[in-house]
Amino acid sequence: MAFWLSGILALSLFVRGFSVTSVPPELFGDEVDVGYQAYSLFKTGRDLYAQAFPTYIHSLSEWRAPLLMYATVPTVAAFGTSELGVRLPQVIFGSLAPIILMLLVYHTTRSRPAAILASLSLSLLPWHIHYSRVAFEVVILLNLLLLGTLLYLRRRFSLSLLFFALTFYTYSTAVIFTPLWLLALLLLTRKKPNLLALLLFTITITPFIFNLISGRAQARFGLVSIFTSQEVIDKITNFRQYPSVWETVFHNKPESYFSLFFSNYLRAFSPEFLFVRGDPAVRHNMQYIGQLLPLTAPFLILGLYHLVIGRRWLWLVWLGLAPLPSALTIDGAFHATRLFLMIPPLAVAVGIGISQVVNLKSPILNILLLLLFTLHFSQVAHYYLVHYPTVSWRWWHVGYKSAMREINRLAPDYPRVFINSTYEPSLIRFLFYSAYPPADFHRQFSLDQPLTEIQPGYSGFPLGEKYFFGTFTAPPAQDYLLPDSLYLISQRDDVPGDWDWRTDPPQNIQVLNTVTNPDHLPIFYLVTRR
Repeated sequence: MAFWLSGILALSLFVRGFSVTSVPPELFGDEVDVGYQAYSLFKTGRDLYAQAFPTYIHSLSEWRAPLLMYATVPTVAAFGTSELGVRLPQVIFGSLAPIILMLLVYHTTRSRPAAILASLSLSLLPWHIHYSRVAFEVVILLNLLLLGTLLYLRRRFSLSLLFFALTFYTYSTAVIFTPLWLLALLLLTRKKPNLLALLLFTITITPFIFNLISGRAQARFGLVSIFTSQEVIDKITNFRQYPSVWETVFHNKPESYFSLFFSNYLRAFSPEFLFVRGDPAVRHNMQYIGQLLPLTAPFLILGLYHLVIGRRWLWLVWLGLAPLPSALTIDGAFHATRLFLMIPPLAVAVGIGISQVVNLKSPILNILLLLLFTLHFSQVAHYYLVHYPTVSWRWWHVGYKSAMREINRLAPDYPRVFINSTYEPSLIRFLFYSAYPPADFHRQFSLDQPLTEIQPGYSGFPLGEKYFFGTFTAPPAQDYLLPDSLYLISQRDDVPGDWDWRTDPPQNIQVLNTVTNPDHLPIFYLVTRR
């Protein structure tokens, strides 16, 4: 087992760490937030809003679970505010998941082939690989659940319940899944945690409970819950245009909520999501295959069959519970982040399915399978490494890194710098890419709501006396540029039509730098008035 553990760990590190600083092509907003929060914690022990060692972190737009930010502190301290500093923790956590899964499968089956092949399946799972290359909280959540389960089965209850308690500080799906999974473990194993373990669990989750009561830990769910869906209300209203007692009986909120929940739940198991298209969000899926390798489909079915006839209830119950949190959200049917907890039982089923074929002991068949999987995985990897960065650039907010670093270079020459915020919120990106001192930010940033006309022709909010983040009061943008000032403006939002300022700038406007997309079309201009 030691040979396989080290080999799969090396493979997992390679496929997750190779070109991680350039694929995906740039840090998107949540990653930038993770990086700067970690930088602020490292430098000051406080988050963006100067909370000292917070149990829930205040970002510019929402409250976020803190564990990933704390886990990112060492790598940001070592590698600075960079792609490697932000993404390296996920590479490490993601590479450890197949190892934990191997130990867990072996503990539950006592089958080395099943454990090795389930681990290998997870190590090469596109869904898990992609998320392990980006600062998504669900990767560390999954590790904690796997570790907690393994330790629970081994009766290490104190450490097990500590890991389970920490899941509440990772991602919101844990709020529903973890209690249900703990109940399932209790019923499946008949093993009861001791009093010390329960006390440690209670102490650990107490700060989370306070954040839940205050609304910090549930704010995001309130925005995406099916219970706040306007679509449900509109559907009921439409049916009730026809006055009848039967419309009230058959079309009401409980019926509509259950229908949407049940539809979301079932669609999570659909071939379209798992093998054909996957999550329609380009940031969550490469849009080339589904969440799993299509070649694994028959092995998944075969593995699920053997899980059922073998009464492997642990994995079947996990698979049944995993979609529940996502099914409670408006767009949860195909949401790969909220459905991420489906991965372990799917990987186990695929591994067991492959092991059934390997057990036939046909060298020719085994060699053929190895060649097919190698070619298929190589094809998907080629698309991901070569083509995905080009087609997905908009989803990864490509351009801000170059723009912000150029601002950092030019800013000393100008008394005022105006940074457009209509394309994407720009403040957190400026802070991250300029490694703006967090202590200075805490002291200077007192207003986070935009004001009208903070400077002539410009609405937004200031950072100190030099930097301004916002929008022009009205088009055209070039009419409002002040002399002796540096501006970052957006081609999409501030320049009429397809006017290319690189070759034909407005009168009295000097274009200092242009940031372009992969098709060499302008995204941003850095300009000043002559």
